[in-house]
Amino acid sequence: MKKFSIFLIIILLMISIAGCTQDSKAPSSDDNSSTDGDSQFVEYGVAGNITEITVSEDDSILGTIHVEGPKDNGATYDNAIVTVLPDTKIYSNDTVNFKDLEVGMYVEIFFKGEVKESYPVQADAKQINIIPDDPVKNESDEQDGE
Repeated sequence: MKKFSIFLIIILLMISIAGCTQDSKAPSSDDNSSTDGDSQFVEYGVAGNITEITVSEDDSILGTIHVEGPKDNGATYDNAIVTVLPDTKIYSNDTVNFKDLEVGMYVEIFFKGEVKESYPVQADAKQINIIPDDPVKNESDEQDGE
């Protein structure tokens, strides 16, 4: 009788645990995901100066840029190696090309898709904004002059 009671308790525990788990394929009422298959998460990934540019020989990517910036500039990361794809949008005052990027330029980069959590992080660029002057440098120059 004692073995039967223990067996019954184990079965009831297994049933209650199975009942508490949520089926990952079942839709949830608080699911905020979009039904649009093209939507992707875009993150304000990194802002800083380009320290290195590598041109790719592979047609699927244009190249990579290494960007380093201060930790407190609003971006998620301060150091990143960013893959520039053919569909990456690059803006200055107008749309520009990958070949227009130069070492030393200050850029803001928005990531798309997954980020490889290494240091520096590695990610694909959705959009690159070229900032004409380094805003952090200009701000510190103004404070030095006061």
